[in-house]
Amino acid sequence: SSLAMHSDLQRDPVRTQLLRSLLGYGFSPLLVRKLIARMPSDYGETQAREWAGSSLARLMRGVEPGQTLLDKGGIYAMTGPTGVGKTTTTAKIAAQFALRHGVGSIGLLTVDAYRIGAQDQLRTFGRLLGVPVHVVHDATGLAEFMNIFMNKKLVLIDTVGVGQRDERVSELLASLASASINRLLVLNAAAQVETLDDVVGAYRADARTGVIVSKLDEAVKLGGVVDCLIRHRLPLVGMADGQR
Repeated sequence: SSLAMHSDLQRDPVRTQLLRSLLGYGFSPLLVRKLIARMPSDYGETQAREWAGSSLARLMRGVEPGQTLLDKGGIYAMTGPTGVGKTTTTAKIAAQFALRHGVGSIGLLTVDAYRIGAQDQLRTFGRLLGVPVHVVHDATGLAEFMNIFMNKKLVLIDTVGVGQRDERVSELLASLASASINRLLVLNAAAQVETLDDVVGAYRADARTGVIVSKLDEAVKLGGVVDCLIRHRLPLVGMADGQR
């Protein structure tokens, strides 16, 4: 299939240029081939680029206006590998929610008992916001705190960072199996597309799992993470741009 497409592209300089551009942005050959195969044959270079951009935008799944996490609240658990920015993202969401709905509408929990200083980091953010942070050690404790926080409009659960190949991933997901908990997977925009695919598979992300893309400021190319979201049909809930 690739050889046949290569032969066709040799006779179509517009598609060849678009192919090179998309691959240069970090998109996978699989998605690029499918996209270019659908492009009308009579497009010039400018039309082709505009068509590719609008096509990728249509393929992305997002959240309807007025239905965002900051609008409707709920119970959300931040999941993802170590170092992707879960704790910082938790603080950012809490800060923005507090500006809209007040500090009293937020509950903050952490189940990160592995990393040294992880609880202190979220507690520091909590003190800045005026929101107490509670530490949970197991699924039973999590259920108890969720009952206590029933009157909160937004409850954010910061979870332990576990590498996608760590056997503790299954244990973590099992502790968050409650139907009332919405899982959010934080993906590093600067990661390789193969790594992102590995993370999505390990954390069992599907169409019901919201995704927050972090570290936009560190990414040289954004094609990889956009490619991953499109191929796995994952809804983009938000984006995080640096630690500020």
